[in-house]
Amino acid sequence: MHELIPVADATATRTPTIVALEADAPSLSDLFAFMAEAELRFESLRMRILDRTWTTRGEMLETLEVAVRHPGFARVVRRRGDAGLNRDYDVWVSDGDTLQTLDARSGTASVRPHRNRVRGAADKDLPSFSRVWTPRTMLPPKTLADTFVHPRGFCRNVLSTGPVKLLGSARVAGDRAAFLVRADHPRTSHVLTDRPDRWLEVGVDRMTGMILLLIEHVGDRVTRHAEVADLELDPSLPDEVFSIHLSSDTRVIY
Repeated sequence: MHELIPVADATATRTPTIVALEADAPSLSDLFAFMAEAELRFESLRMRILDRTWTTRGEMLETLEVAVRHPGFARVVRRRGDAGLNRDYDVWVSDGDTLQTLDARSGTASVRPHRNRVRGAADKDLPSFSRVWTPRTMLPPKTLADTFVHPRGFCRNVLSTGPVKLLGSARVAGDRAAFLVRADHPRTSHVLTDRPDRWLEVGVDRMTGMILLLIEHVGDRVTRHAEVADLELDPSLPDEVFSIHLSSDTRVIY
């Protein structure tokens, strides 16, 4: 499946090489290349993701509220359970240089610089598939916020590791046009779900290339349903959005 993996150097330019998809259904290679540059098609965004999972403990709900302003400014609030004034939430905020976090449940916060990347990892002398890609604006790694807004790694490391096909188009995330992609038994590092009957259904925004829908199946059972409930492109986001207000009893740790 290597022909489906986008190999364009996303760090070389901050304008997308594919401005928009053609009217006809794209090939998978074109679609994945379009997805790889998703964050280059907006200057700011607000996004709310509803993430439902089904485990042995029953149904669980998480809500992720994402705000991004290029370059560097991002805020992700993750709430567990029903929305409301509960204290089961955490906040991740970045200005591109400094990272702040707050865990409301434990009453702890942290302020620290972003970790330095390995020097030379993005060197142009390396083959494109070996370079470390640096997004225009960082989001917390290994989260749906990062996967939905920065689908480049998801295309390379998950979708392209198994048989993939384009199912068609649909309206998702309210009424946004999206392409539906099915990936059968993609490779995963999680042993419990690394099964031959696991498959994914992914909705890709036709306008931006971001992921709007992610459904995980094991056989005929849905184990995860994550969908964008609200999406606003290029809103005005003042600096106050990217700040954390700590109460006097919050313990600041590194």
